[in-house]
Amino acid sequence: MKYLVRSGGLQGFPELVEELGQRPLDLLEEVGLAPGVLRDPDLYIPYPALADLLTLAARRCRAPDFGVRLGSRQGLEVVGALGNWLCLQARVGDALTLLQKNLGFHARGIEVDVDAGRQRISLAMRLAFAQQTDCAQLLALSMALLARSISQLHGTGLKPDRVELDLPAPHDPRSWSRAFAVTPTFGASSNQLFYPASLFELPVHIDTAVRERLSAQWRGGWRQAPLSLERQVERAIVALLPTGDCSLERVAHLVELKPRTLQAQLQRQQLGFGLLLRQARERLACEHLDGSDIGLTSLAMNLGFGDLAVFSRTFKSWTGLSPRAWRRRGSNRKASH
Repeated sequence: MKYLVRSGGLQGFPELVEELGQRPLDLLEEVGLAPGVLRDPDLYIPYPALADLLTLAARRCRAPDFGVRLGSRQGLEVVGALGNWLCLQARVGDALTLLQKNLGFHARGIEVDVDAGRQRISLAMRLAFAQQTDCAQLLALSMALLARSISQLHGTGLKPDRVELDLPAPHDPRSWSRAFAVTPTFGASSNQLFYPASLFELPVHIDTAVRERLSAQWRGGWRQAPLSLERQVERAIVALLPTGDCSLERVAHLVELKPRTLQAQLQRQQLGFGLLLRQARERLACEHLDGSDIGLTSLAMNLGFGDLAVFSRTFKSWTGLSPRAWRRRGSNRKASH
């Protein structure tokens, strides 16, 4: 099985590694990841490689709490332009539904199941490749990130009532208690966050400073100058496609322009929204066909196509091959090396 994740999940990684006295590029090289993943959050990397990187970092930095420390530094900014779109939802439940859809595509291999009861809501996390490699650090990061994102959505320091983890109890649980604002129960049978049943109905209320930081971060690269309008539009499209609502109006809202103004500015650059949408779809389709085992119907839906037949015809018009033939050719090419 093959799983991919956006390199946005590495936000804050080099800074934490350097603080702990190690060189991030050395660690990347050791697990076979290119330095570019620290510069561009929209690159795709194998999910197990991310797990291996975090495990290596924890060992080299002598920080058994590395994953949870990194997760507690992250937040909605990890999901790029989608973070801004989540801020515009009415309720926390609406935002979490969109986040769940996005995770299924841009973080393929992680599953978050929601169980809503009368008294409480649980969010259970599972890593599909947990049997392939040591995922303890990745799981710690992901659970801390999920809790922090929910807290940011409500803007009041909302914390879970209880946290259950299937990880062994650490010698020093202080990092964990800070990350979740409650001490987790370790050695559980699953990994879950528990919240009051009212969670989904709470209004989305993002602190102004957080909102401004989210907007600034997704419009620029890591340690880079602000992005061009073309690149901003592309990032917005990539973030919104899995939500099923990637219209010109939605993208314009994210880049803070009126639709007509956005069209006019793109036309002055001899571009158009339709062209950028097509290019983003084609790039994503090729990357997922080459690097993951996502089903073709799921891929078509996540790219905004009504059904598989339409996607297949369109993909063949782009590349000259059907999606199945493209995937088969890629598999044969890798097998020959």
